[in-house]
Amino acid sequence: MASDGNDLNDAGCFPWMRRRSSSSTAVTNSNKSSAKRSKQPIFSRKSSGDKEIIISRPKELNSPGAASTSKYSASLEPTSAGVEPPSTGAYAFEAGKQTIEVLQRFANMLPVPCANEVLEVALLLMTTYEDVTVLEEQVKDLNNRIGSLMLVMVDGLTGKEATTISPDVVRDIEKLGGDLRATQKDLAKITSQSRWLLVFFKSANRATVDACLGRLNDALQSFNVSRAIRDGNMLFEIQTRLETVNEVTGKMAEKVDKMYSWLLDKDAHGAQSNLVLEEMPIPVHLYGRDGVISNIAKILTTKTRPRVGILGAGGMGKTSVAVAVMENEMVGKKYQASHRFWMPCVGVTSPITFLQILSKSFRVNQDTGELLKDILYTLKSTQEPRLVLLDNLETAMSVSETVTDGGRLSTEGIINQLASVPHVAILVTVRSNALPSDTISWDLVPLEGVAREDARAIFTSICPTAADHPSLDALLEVLGYMPYAVTLMAKQAVHSFAQLDTLLEEWKKSGTNSLSRDLKEKMNRSIELSVESKAISGDSDAQCLLAILGQLPSGTNLRHLKWWANRVEHVMSAIGTLNNTALIIQRREGASSPTFFVLPVVQSYLHEQPLYNSSMTRRVVLEACCSFVLDHKSSPGDPNFKAHLEELDIEKTNIQAILHGVKAETLTELGLAESICNVFDAMLAFAWYQFWTKRSSETLIRLLELAPSSNIGEESILRYISQAHACLGRVYLEFGRYSDACETLEVARREFHELGTPTDRIRAGDSALYLADTWCVQGRPGREIERLVRQAQEELSDDPKGSARALMQLGDNYWYRENYADALEILGRAKESLITLGCTAEVAECLICIARCHAKQGDLEEWLKTGKEALRLSKLVGKDEKTADALQMISRCYIRMGKYDDALVTLKEAAPISEKLGGLLSIAHLLELSGYAYARNDDLLGAKIAYEAAKKKYDEMEETNQIRKESSRCEENLQKIEEGDMELEVPMLY
Repeated sequence: MASDGNDLNDAGCFPWMRRRSSSSTAVTNSNKSSAKRSKQPIFSRKSSGDKEIIISRPKELNSPGAASTSKYSASLEPTSAGVEPPSTGAYAFEAGKQTIEVLQRFANMLPVPCANEVLEVALLLMTTYEDVTVLEEQVKDLNNRIGSLMLVMVDGLTGKEATTISPDVVRDIEKLGGDLRATQKDLAKITSQSRWLLVFFKSANRATVDACLGRLNDALQSFNVSRAIRDGNMLFEIQTRLETVNEVTGKMAEKVDKMYSWLLDKDAHGAQSNLVLEEMPIPVHLYGRDGVISNIAKILTTKTRPRVGILGAGGMGKTSVAVAVMENEMVGKKYQASHRFWMPCVGVTSPITFLQILSKSFRVNQDTGELLKDILYTLKSTQEPRLVLLDNLETAMSVSETVTDGGRLSTEGIINQLASVPHVAILVTVRSNALPSDTISWDLVPLEGVAREDARAIFTSICPTAADHPSLDALLEVLGYMPYAVTLMAKQAVHSFAQLDTLLEEWKKSGTNSLSRDLKEKMNRSIELSVESKAISGDSDAQCLLAILGQLPSGTNLRHLKWWANRVEHVMSAIGTLNNTALIIQRREGASSPTFFVLPVVQSYLHEQPLYNSSMTRRVVLEACCSFVLDHKSSPGDPNFKAHLEELDIEKTNIQAILHGVKAETLTELGLAESICNVFDAMLAFAWYQFWTKRSSETLIRLLELAPSSNIGEESILRYISQAHACLGRVYLEFGRYSDACETLEVARREFHELGTPTDRIRAGDSALYLADTWCVQGRPGREIERLVRQAQEELSDDPKGSARALMQLGDNYWYRENYADALEILGRAKESLITLGCTAEVAECLICIARCHAKQGDLEEWLKTGKEALRLSKLVGKDEKTADALQMISRCYIRMGKYDDALVTLKEAAPISEKLGGLLSIAHLLELSGYAYARNDDLLGAKIAYEAAKKKYDEMEETNQIRKESSRCEENLQKIEEGDMELEVPMLY
């Protein structure tokens, strides 16, 4: 498929659609001397991912020598008489190639507008399509023919007025333009083929080029050419502009390199999300650490499987040294910038959040719902060296292991898995004298305080006026010559305008609550100088805000402070105080509200201080979290649904950390046992947000663990448990865990029936509808599914919206049983009811069902029309799940129509949505449809990649008859592609 790579180069596509990272293919400029130039190969080969790009350059001319070529200029006439120009035959290819520079001078200067357009198309042809190496001689002839025609046209029109050009000539020029555009279209089809396809279809392509030559021969006759082109006159121009030609060839090679940028793997580290992590600090000049930095850089660049641990107390500059190592020149030569990763561990509250932050830091594209698997897949995608810096690892190591669906998960186990990848180098900073894991061989680098002169240099670089102060050396001594403590003290001196003897006195009076008398005590003291300074201690609002921000791993923006800091009376004043004492940093992106962070090292300190980590502070933060979630609770179709999703996206990391950190004893400790319902409501609301955006089961599992031990009454406990089961069943359905989905949804139905209220009866019916969906995937008999839907109709009879949805499900069941006429009639009634009720999201879902019926009946016009209307409504309400479904429905129709280019464009739009949601069946269908469309476009490489990825997705799901059939179809088509049999099995289009 001929297409501009820029359209398809999307960060939100499947890993199989992305090109592996490689340097851009380019042609090095040749030396200006002919001796150097003559040594260049006709073809250069450069590797790009899995394919080899063959880049042609013009052959060297059999130059008569410098003396001879100097007699020719770039004009159309020789500059010196008596010199016999080279024959047209001798320089046919070079004349067609090198006339480009001459012709470009006349762009937009010809008296006839259509002639300028024709010249533009001709130049495009001569500079774009000459690199079809399998048809080299034919394309040379074609380029020469085009160049000849253009020189005749330019020579005949230059210097004339438009009014003097005869209508016959104008018509000839217009016909020539049509011939050139037809030629351009034919060549575009050839160049869109992969290199081995050019060889495979060589005869067909030769016939295509022959047809182009025939058209141009006719055009040449129309111009009544009576003289040959004096190619030799342009020899000097040709020789002197070879460097320019090489540059053009290089650009062409880059274009070829990008042609498959959508379907080939890009750098696996390409994902983007709204998760906010602190950026790696900008390297600053470090005093007294040059030897340590060089030593670590040497280990990382020379040892096999380097694993380095920088040890020491807080404030010793471990992070600064590590950052300097990451930016070291020697390190940069081995690990390219995009493969050096910064991972701040201070926000880790569980092994799950450790994996989440790792995934964000590694910019992981793949999303199977198993974070560790996705991270390891990304790291193993290529053998290129990676370097990861795990900063403040002690935070991650202090969390308890957790039990997941896949077994026990611990930070140590995760680090062992990272260390098992040979080409991943690990650099950590940790406030400890030892490092985890007996299976990893660490190079330990302990850090101590810097020399006195280095400490003086740190201080005076920030506060120059202190250089001659008599108390400076004494102050540095009590700080233990620790770089961070010295830095904070110098900043305090600048902002408070305090004299050094006053600062020294205050320092001596301050205490510490350190766990380590030597190292950690010094760290605490350096931070306390800011935290317990007069500015902070005299501002209760600043203290309160600092305590709250210390609980938020990803910080928060100014707009959201009204939820988190609703008890802070003077927020802006408090921000000013914290900013002046360097206890917070802020970041602003574009016109968005600034985001405020507490520095990780300060945040870690605050967690150890009763004043800043009191039960009251944690209660306030938990209540604010619940309030924020519930204030942004909505569902598809609600007016504020899209806006609420955007707000929750900003805070999702904070919300996860807070809600997932709730334990039964936490609720008692915080005095929230009586208001636990608020916490459970927030957990349910956040779980539904995750279902609409990026599915996860962790919040629901945590709720199911907490609810039985609460004291809110058996009926309330059962209601929360039943609602959690109803949501969890739908999550399992999307994850392809069909047996778990059935079991969980059936449990939810029993629990709702046991509760017995009208509302619970409606919820039971709603669960029955999703249970029917699960049964369909499992291939249960249609009559059995119909009985379940009829039961749901009874349970939903008191709910107009639920009744309409049950009617829609009944119509879908008739489609499932191949009774399309009755299905359309029932679905039509359901649609009218939903429209009357104003249920736009459900109308879109109903339209997708109707489109499937039209598809089965072969009504392509209604199929496409209905699918597009479903897409419009899904986008209107912001329901990503149905947007992806509608796009797939439209692409199926395009495939049925034979419009494979349109199908691929539509599937490209659906790809990032399906990938984000994580529904395995939807992703697998999208990949299989893409594979078939590529194959029908004669792009067998793209088809092979897509089919392989589709089969992998099918195989990850629980096996059912449908899944087994679809996986086998992919496998059979892959075999046919290998054998050259293009009679592929058609994917499920209906």
